[in-house]
Amino acid sequence: MKRTRKWIDGMLGYLGLAAIIVILWVGYNSKENIEPAEKYRQALPDWESSKLVDHFPKLIPANAKNLAFSSFPGFMQGGAHIQLRMELPPTEVKKLYNDAAKIAKQHHDGGNSFTLVNKRDDGLASTRPHTLDEGVYEFPEDYRIFILYAKPYKEGSDFDWNHGQSKGVIVSLQRNEVIYYAESW
Repeated sequence: MKRTRKWIDGMLGYLGLAAIIVILWVGYNSKENIEPAEKYRQALPDWESSKLVDHFPKLIPANAKNLAFSSFPGFMQGGAHIQLRMELPPTEVKKLYNDAAKIAKQHHDGGNSFTLVNKRDDGLASTRPHTLDEGVYEFPEDYRIFILYAKPYKEGSDFDWNHGQSKGVIVSLQRNEVIYYAESW
């Protein structure tokens, strides 16, 4: 009888441990599976005090499709970013393109954060493709990256892009996509 009781207690202990693991796993995965629109709604307020997201839409347009969102708050010396990608109707994309072209400090087609920094003496930093497919490290040529603001750690004759900030809009007229970005590193 004692042996049976011990066996039952052991099994209940294992079942309890298994239940805790399942509960934790479900909780973790449900957080990861939040829709991009909800993740965006939750993350945007954390960035508002930085003034780097004042060009982001407050609400995602109802006609937006194929949303992708990426945000990282930064850690120690690691950089922070927020990026929202969406597909919109061609007329809206063209209007955003034209508006961005009027106010951008610089722009480049395709590339990554340091495309202009490496090509021009006065080149500004932009962003990396956080919302494109995993393993893609540069934007394809059909993405025009409009840099609305970029500030290196030290301004002067010698730009020091080891730390800095950048914000802008990326538009692909070919794909009808718009990407809003902000980075601080």
